[in-house]
Amino acid sequence: MMNWFAAHWIELAMFLVTLVVTVVGWITEHGSAKRLDAERRNDIDLLTRQVNALQTQAESLREQTDMQRAEYDKPPFSDAEWVTGSIRRVRITGPRRVHVESVSDVSGSPYAFRVITKVPDDFEPTETIEYVSGPGPIEFRWRWADEPDMELRSIRKVVYKPRG
Repeated sequence: MMNWFAAHWIELAMFLVTLVVTVVGWITEHGSAKRLDAERRNDIDLLTRQVNALQTQAESLREQTDMQRAEYDKPPFSDAEWVTGSIRRVRITGPRRVHVESVSDVSGSPYAFRVITKVPDDFEPTETIEYVSGPGPIEFRWRWADEPDMELRSIRKVVYKPRG
């Protein structure tokens, strides 16, 4: 056996060096792989938090848009206000122009009813429609001015009753 070692000591030494280098390389690469895996997991966690934050932000924007759309589409008439005597007015509210097709007394009241403001017409926000009426409900037939093909809607407003 000594003869064999004497003849093959270089191969044995190279084998042992190769074995040591392989083990050291494996240990080094394993540590490096663990470090890279930890960095990758940190990146994934960061991206997951960013995605969750963006989803929350998108949901908030959806809710805000829905609220704005509801405000944008709500009926655009204020409560009726008493002006003087039997004269009443309704103010156009909201952000959109309104086309008012007709204003009529639907109460069957014996009071005289007359629209003072020219109707049908388009009205800007804050403009008013004035009419002479008793205390019964008044019906407005309207649509959005920027939607000419829209079906007319109706809304009833009870006139303001002055105190006194």
